[in-house]
Amino acid sequence: MLNIREDIKSMKLATHGSLYKRLVEWASGRPDAHYLVEAETGRTLSYAQTLAAVNEMRKLLGTSPRSIAIVLPGGIISAVTWLSVLSGGHRLHPLSPNATNEEKARIARKNDVDLLIVEHAEDAQGFATPDATVVTRLDCETLIEQASSHAPIEPIEGSVCLTTSGTTGEPKGVILHERQIAWTADHIRSSHQLTMQDRGLTVLPFYHVNAPVVSLCASLLAGSMVIIAQRFSRRRFWSWVEQYQITWASIVPTIVAILLETEKPAFLPGSLRFVRTGSASLPAADLLAFEAKFGIPAIETYGLSEAASQIVANPVPPGIHKPGSAGRPVGVALRICIPQSEGRGKSLRDVAPGETGEICVTGPCVIDGYQNNSGAAAFQDGWFRTGDLGYMDEDGYLFIKGRLREVINRGGENIAPREVEEALIHHPAIHEIAAVGRPDPIYGEVVVAYVVTQTPWNEEVVQDLHQYAKQCLSPHKVPVDFIAIDALPRTPTGKIERRLLRAREQAYVTAKIGNRTEVVE
Repeated sequence: MLNIREDIKSMKLATHGSLYKRLVEWASGRPDAHYLVEAETGRTLSYAQTLAAVNEMRKLLGTSPRSIAIVLPGGIISAVTWLSVLSGGHRLHPLSPNATNEEKARIARKNDVDLLIVEHAEDAQGFATPDATVVTRLDCETLIEQASSHAPIEPIEGSVCLTTSGTTGEPKGVILHERQIAWTADHIRSSHQLTMQDRGLTVLPFYHVNAPVVSLCASLLAGSMVIIAQRFSRRRFWSWVEQYQITWASIVPTIVAILLETEKPAFLPGSLRFVRTGSASLPAADLLAFEAKFGIPAIETYGLSEAASQIVANPVPPGIHKPGSAGRPVGVALRICIPQSEGRGKSLRDVAPGETGEICVTGPCVIDGYQNNSGAAAFQDGWFRTGDLGYMDEDGYLFIKGRLREVINRGGENIAPREVEEALIHHPAIHEIAAVGRPDPIYGEVVVAYVVTQTPWNEEVVQDLHQYAKQCLSPHKVPVDFIAIDALPRTPTGKIERRLLRAREQAYVTAKIGNRTEVVE
């Protein structure tokens, strides 16, 4: 515990404005160096052009704090907007281009949105805010094209409001200030050893924390180039890597699985130093298969919206990255505590070394509460209870075992879904798998497994899976049912939407009880 307290004392909170100040530095010292590139179009902004665009955008937004919603895919406009808001004293609310009108209106009402950045003027109607200023893509394009002022403007700290994925409950608002984002981005820069020579590729959405912080801001602090794709393309991913001489790429485990189905391009490894994964756990089997097939290191990380993204990362070569581990803490203090459900409201208590418990973090990048103080129980004694379960090995590497609220409680025995999934993923019939709990009148819950198959599904396969599970798992962890499904439900960042599977199981049990009632009557 003493070491953790010393770690906290050694953390110096970053001063605000560091992102904009670094942009000014690069625009002055390396004005023609490329910074922003759109993967699909090849359109490019240098550091000097980006500074001019940010200055012009800040003038458009004004100096009075504004609440701004943006509904655009990743690209130069999204990048310039993020940097302008964070340096201009405003608050940004990024939404998916696929957001429904109901979602738009809810965000607008909740956050008093008074400026909308949208594809077309008519797209603003879904926000139901007739008094809000509307800025279209064309307006932004014109603004960026005509921008010419490189004179620095004093930065005013802005913020972004994101929502949690909602995989374990009602989504909550996460407000991140510029200095928190800059803190995390700089530790991403150092942990991935990014330099001015690097060229990063992101294919992830700009309405989540990963792409703007991991790729946009970390590249800015390194003085390097970032290539931004509107979305992932299986057909074009490797051609982008070759075309832009990518040195590192930020992806998610789902994309790793998809790329494993592609042929190895002849140019690999080329300039590609590594790919890094986040947003969900990367199965060790996929990591090893990816490295064996493509000859490229796969660096697993672990991050949280509540901490502006990355908090744990494996070292890049020649450092040791361990398959199955998310890596070592970076920029935060981390401890493994007795889970909240077992702590009975008492102060945080560490588990014994090597034991599994709840991952808790603190540091300059970690928020101290959700918007409107929802979910207050997650913040205790200056620490954020992540709700994730894991353990630290003797070398300080974190191994994540699942979610506290995803844990399946069978007769008092806690079962981490990931343990079941990692044991069964090696079966030749299984392409993907997700384990969840099914309500049970005797045990409370039993394990069921949803599987995406790579072979025809029949009773023989089901029986073989049962036998295989009995060989790999303790009896209470063996799924009572295997359910074939076309695709696992996932969030846009690749996390399995377990709540949807649990809801399906609840509906199954309810229907089963109803059928029994009808028979009795």
